[in-house]
Amino acid sequence: MSKEIKLGIFGILVIVGTVYGYLFLAGENLFGSSKYYYIYVDNAKGLIRSSPVFVKGFQVGTVTDIAFVAGDDQESKVKIEMRVDEPVDVKTDAVAEILETGFVGGKAIRLNISAKSSAATAQSGATLKGRTLNMLEAMVGSPEELSPYTDVIKNGLISAYDTIAIQAKNPTAPGVGKMFYDMDIILADMKVTTRNLNRLIANSNQQVSLVMADLAAITNNLKQSNAAITKIIDNTASLTAKLDSAGLDETIVKTNEAVGALKTTLVSTQQSLASFDKILVKANSGDGSLAKLMNDPDLYINLSNSLNNMNYLLQDFRLNPKRYVNVSVFGKKQKKYELPKDDPAKQN
Repeated sequence: MSKEIKLGIFGILVIVGTVYGYLFLAGENLFGSSKYYYIYVDNAKGLIRSSPVFVKGFQVGTVTDIAFVAGDDQESKVKIEMRVDEPVDVKTDAVAEILETGFVGGKAIRLNISAKSSAATAQSGATLKGRTLNMLEAMVGSPEELSPYTDVIKNGLISAYDTIAIQAKNPTAPGVGKMFYDMDIILADMKVTTRNLNRLIANSNQQVSLVMADLAAITNNLKQSNAAITKIIDNTASLTAKLDSAGLDETIVKTNEAVGALKTTLVSTQQSLASFDKILVKANSGDGSLAKLMNDPDLYINLSNSLNNMNYLLQDFRLNPKRYVNVSVFGKKQKKYELPKDDPAKQN
């Protein structure tokens, strides 16, 4: 074979391999018989070309095309074409469900085929019923499938609730029953407390309204008296400035000094009064001549008589000096004493 023939054969093989590889990567089945089915859905979010098609968890084909069918707002649909490569008997009543393949994203189509279905086999190009499942439906199934389980759970919960309700009315019930009984009492007390609190709040609202009205009136009065208050503050500031300029500090110092001197004088006066007090106490107690003079009437009488006699003596000495002083140069005989007519002693 010439080089040209070999090169041509090699080129053909490369082209065939390239086309096959492209079709293989695109999900095309090149060596088997395939059937194509279509579905129409309202939402195909996350579904892409080459997304898998499953029957009971086994991949039987892929999604080959997704297109938007324009129309009225109520008739706009998403047309999905899927190819089934495996020999699966797809019935005309089969349902193609778009579901989540995991929590991280990704969509697939599940062909829900009933084994008890008596419908005819769907031919290639047929349109099947399609719908989109949310994540919960994809994980746990449809509500009809969960109905037996939910009935069992519901019956169990009802039985448990009835048992707890019966025990909650018995104060001697052990465990959970006692707890619910106590909770029932606590809730009843809380209900009464809440009712009383509501009454208290309702009664207090009137008082609060009155207080707020009074506060508003006071605020209004202060607002109206703002000019007068400002004038008083200005006058006070002016008076303070005048007092400051008048040397009030020096006057206060001198006043303090005068008060200190007055305190010293008062201390001396108190000491003198204390000494005079002692003298009076001694005089009242009869201690000393002054006390005897004040308290002994005989001493007063004798002293008074002595003073009277002294007055008489001086009077007599004044009237008759020769009686007491005799001066005679020539030895003349002294005259006899004659008692005067106005003798004070005789008068008393």
